[in-house]
Amino acid sequence: MFKELKKLPILLSIIILASCNENHKKNDVTIEESPVETRTPSEPAENNETRTIPFGGVWVNKKYVDKLMSTKSPKKSQDVVPITLMLFPTQLNKEVEVVMGFHEGTTAKITGGNGEYKIKFQEEPAQTIDFKNGSIRTKNNEFIKLKSFGSKNDYKIVEQLLFAGKYDLNGKEVEFTPSGKIIGLAPFSNYSVLIDYYDAGMQVDQLRLGKSAAESELYGFAFKKNQLIIYELKCLEPEGQYCNVVKNGKKIYLLTRK
Repeated sequence: MFKELKKLPILLSIIILASCNENHKKNDVTIEESPVETRTPSEPAENNETRTIPFGGVWVNKKYVDKLMSTKSPKKSQDVVPITLMLFPTQLNKEVEVVMGFHEGTTAKITGGNGEYKIKFQEEPAQTIDFKNGSIRTKNNEFIKLKSFGSKNDYKIVEQLLFAGKYDLNGKEVEFTPSGKIIGLAPFSNYSVLIDYYDAGMQVDQLRLGKSAAESELYGFAFKKNQLIIYELKCLEPEGQYCNVVKNGKKIYLLTRK
């Protein structure tokens, strides 16, 4: 019994010492922090399929514009050049709508990038496009940009170039807007100028006047110096509800450009 009591203090000392060593080990534990990975966002790879181009929109041939402004006649200007208009997309590798004489159409494709662009017509070598100073030049032609009013196949070309402006009608102001609106010429509020004269009944320059495109009628017109004359159309060769040959008839408006 006495021997067992002598062993007890020694056993307690061992337990206390072991406990202290365990606490000491716990206090010595250090937590290693993993370094934070900072990722630099990679720039997206340049994709020619979606890269934008700076000259998307409606472009009309300058030769047509020059002829239109000198003759004041879309009929006389229609066949001045094979390609009269091109509608460029806003992205590379998309189709370009090409209008031939305002009567037929085809497509081309725009390629390139980094300030150098080419247009590829069907069955023809690609041509370099020189875009600067607000114009586009190809091998044989120069094009100028017009505003787009969002109406497909009605680009308001003659409206913008020839008609737009304010006129005097017997002391009253009349305005033709570039987008095809008329102000001050009741009952008309809309107008649209024809640009394709390759069909029957197209012997004189014509425009539509009405409350809307659906509610409109054809009239003849002519520019003489600073005057715009609008005529009723007279049919010379009717065929059913159509007319194969027309001419300008009674003069209904004489407007003087301001």
